[in-house]
Amino acid sequence: MGLASFVGAAVTTVIGIVSLNLFVLGAASTGAFVVPVGKKKKQSRLQAQSEIWDLSTQPLPGFYHKFFEGADGVNLHYVEGGDTSPGAPLVIFVHGFPDSWFVWHHQLSAPILQQRAHLIAVDLPGYGGSDSFPRASATAILTSIANFIVAQKEKKTSETCILVTHDWGSIVGFRLASEAGFLFTRCIILNGLHPSLALENATRATSSASRMLQTYIRHPTNFTLIRSAFRSLKPLLTQLKCSYYISVFLLPRPLARQLYKMGDFWFLRLLSRVSRFPNEEAFLASSFGPSKSEAEGYPAAILARQNVNKRADDKIAYYRDNLAFGKWRKPENIQLATAEFETNSGFTGLLEQKPGSFKCPVTIIYGAKDTAFHRRFCFEGLEEYLLPSKGKTGKSYLVCFPRGGHWTMVPSPGRESIEMLVESELDGLDGEDMKEKVWAVDKDVKFEIEK
Repeated sequence: MGLASFVGAAVTTVIGIVSLNLFVLGAASTGAFVVPVGKKKKQSRLQAQSEIWDLSTQPLPGFYHKFFEGADGVNLHYVEGGDTSPGAPLVIFVHGFPDSWFVWHHQLSAPILQQRAHLIAVDLPGYGGSDSFPRASATAILTSIANFIVAQKEKKTSETCILVTHDWGSIVGFRLASEAGFLFTRCIILNGLHPSLALENATRATSSASRMLQTYIRHPTNFTLIRSAFRSLKPLLTQLKCSYYISVFLLPRPLARQLYKMGDFWFLRLLSRVSRFPNEEAFLASSFGPSKSEAEGYPAAILARQNVNKRADDKIAYYRDNLAFGKWRKPENIQLATAEFETNSGFTGLLEQKPGSFKCPVTIIYGAKDTAFHRRFCFEGLEEYLLPSKGKTGKSYLVCFPRGGHWTMVPSPGRESIEMLVESELDGLDGEDMKEKVWAVDKDVKFEIEK
């Protein structure tokens, strides 16, 4: 380990320990460690788990539990409904931390989407009812989800495939859109950052500040250089402040688990309130996955996840195992499909301005009240990554929901706005026609970038 890596790890550990203690104090102040879990709450939680995960019943009206066994032997759980005929367009939803397929139940239940499309919501590996990997590496997760999408598309005669993602699902979405964009007609990406763009912005900020500080050493009376260096670093520092909780998940595993499980899942209940989820016990049940009584028929990992430490490990693995920045060693089928797509589309490497540029149209959505992301750091320079549109269709967008927080798809009017974006893509609407549909639901939605 180099000196810079050692210092970085030491700083992260210190911040993580301080942050964990602050969370412990926050939980203690609410009585989370001393107030017992009542019988009524336990029954409500188990009932919610049964409604979401019982394989013998419909998880939502008209939807069914399904399983996909990948070539790697990892089984993914998903629910599907709507128009499942071969000719129906495909819409696939991918959740983030700490959720499961159920976080999309508003969109899945939308009558217009059910009538128009084949709707699928899949549990990420290690979450919900899906199997686990020993490590949540980029190769393991991206290959698993890519092969799942390929398998679903092979059942269809329709060319339309829309991916809708959130949080860690959006990290997956960003990477698939830039590294396997042939899979989709559009990616709608909620509340996440593009790893390549984030890395570029962080590198630019630190490099600029470093040059200014080196100049300051030679001219110690020029305090303007200090102020300029701080201005360069401010977006990065603000994002680090927004992301401080991640440092807890990077602590040694026994400590990293505590934030997830302490005080009768105080942190999850806090997230439930932040998300404005209508039912706290349903939010927890969605995150927990099937209980022991529902485990039959699910992958063996579900029984292992009855141990809360194992469940926590699977979820925080996405933070620990470099899914965002790790190299994706694509399997042969994805490599061949990528090469065929690039040949047929006339793509050459000379046309790609930056590594990580998108290969399909994207609609990137963020909530103005999302405390997990800093707008300038996450999206400055985004235009250079967007796929140029062809005429009036296939445009890409950065969209702000002014009243939205981190879970933009849960409360109104965000959830209806997302339904309108999906419906517009199904209708082949773009540009002003698409905007009008969204503005009919929420006139304050801002389309900040259009390319």
